[in-house]
Amino acid sequence: VNAMTDKPVVAIIAQGGMGAACAARLRETGVRVVTSLEGRSEASAKRAKAAGMIAVSDAEIAAADFILSIVPPNEALPLALRLVPALAAANSKPVYADCNAVSPDTVKEIASAIEPTGAPFVDGGIIGGPPRAGYGGPIFYYSGAADTRIERLNEYGLVFRPVAGPVGAASALK
Repeated sequence: VNAMTDKPVVAIIAQGGMGAACAARLRETGVRVVTSLEGRSEASAKRAKAAGMIAVSDAEIAAADFILSIVPPNEALPLALRLVPALAAANSKPVYADCNAVSPDTVKEIASAIEPTGAPFVDGGIIGGPPRAGYGGPIFYYSGAADTRIERLNEYGLVFRPVAGPVGAASALK
């Protein structure tokens, strides 16, 4: 939680069209948005800066209140595995939301990697285009959450809606 306010700190990886637009929407409400530029292009760095994202280390990513993984599907599991050591070492555990267009089997594999770190895992599916002026979407459908803390982001311009069922149920919607 940002010491200056009671607003959450949100890590969004990566800085593609959807990730950067979600970051910009959160920034409009005063939320601090951090990201990782490890292995990313100059274009990604420029999108991150334009969206108000702050590049930080993996340890700082793990210190956020929420991590939203919004990457190409083939990068979802490698990202989770890369963050496992930082998440395991973190004193307070962020909610890790996999918001990628991956299969239910893949999201279960990602959950299996994240859950031993103590970070609560959320299976998310994004329906709709990137946030923009005059458009209230997209909607992040989520399942498998042991708690509903992810819905706190509804206060800051993103839309999270629960789907009945275990991890894999939200991914099956896509």
